Amino acid sequence: MIYDCSRIVVPQMEEDVAEYDWENFPPGKVAGRSFTIIDESAGIEGKLIARSAYIHGQIQGLVFAETVTVEKTGRVSGVIFCRNLIVFGNVRADIVCDNIFVRPGGVLSAMLKYRNLKVEPGGSVGGRFERRVVIDGKPQLTRATAASRLYSASP
Repeated sequence: MIYDCSRIVVPQMEEDVAEYDWENFPPGKVAGRSFTIIDESAGIEGKLIARSAYIHGQIQGLVFAETVTVEKTGRVSGVIFCRNLIVFGNVRADIVCDNIFVRPGGVLSAMLKYRNLKVEPGGSVGGRFERRVVIDGKPQLTRATAASRLYSASP
């Protein structure tokens, strides 16, 4: 089954993001397991829409996926909208995501809007953070911290 990515509308407002229907995300409706790999020697300038994206190369633009994994050699700059983000490589982006995991060696410098953030020893984060929480059934933003330098988790 091939899906038409041109018809996918990327949410533009925080309310749209909080209420996004991942169950009906078109790439998620493809039968079986589907994923996209951006090889170390590849790069994208523009838009990547996938169910699961494994980024070993470089992306400049929009990444819109249910799960995004930026591998050690991966570099992303631009905007990431996803359900789960795992960072082993380098990300400099505006990010709206439910769960963010910065793994050892991962560097994340961004404007983050998230529900859960975990930085493992050896991972680094910096930027502006806004935690998305639900209060009385309505999504709310709370500023977690603002940092102009990278914070490194250590054991």
